[in-house]
Amino acid sequence: MRMTTMTRKSLTELREEMRAVARGEQKAAPLPAAPLLAALLREALELLGILLREHPATVTELVTLTRRSQPNISRSPQLLGKYRLIRLVKDGREVRPEPIAKGSASGFGDGYV
Repeated sequence: MRMTTMTRKSLTELREEMRAVARGEQKAAPLPAAPLLAALLREALELLGILLREHPATVTELVTLTRRSQPNISRSPQLLGKYRLIRLVKDGREVRPEPIAKGSASGFGDGYV
C-alpha cells in the first residue's frame, strides 16, 4: 500500500484546484476523500456552523447551544479536530472548541448548513 502525504493549502488554493478538476484541466488529487467526507456529516457541519457563529467557551456551553447530549457533542468535536477543522484547547477541566478557519468562506457560519 502506497502512502501519500498531504500538503497544506489555503481555501483559495483548494477552490482553484477543485475548479481546475471540474473543468478537466487537472486530475483529482490521489488521496482518498472518504475519511474527510465522513467527518462532514450533517451533524458535524451544523456543529461547525455553531462554532463559527456563537464561539462557545466550552464543550458544556456547546451542549447547551445545540440541545444535544454531552456524549454526542464530545464525539463530533473530536472528529472535526482529527481532520483539523477545529482545535480542542484544554482549559483546566474544560475543553474549548475553536474553529481553525476564522471566516466562513464555505458558508458554514452563514446558516447554509
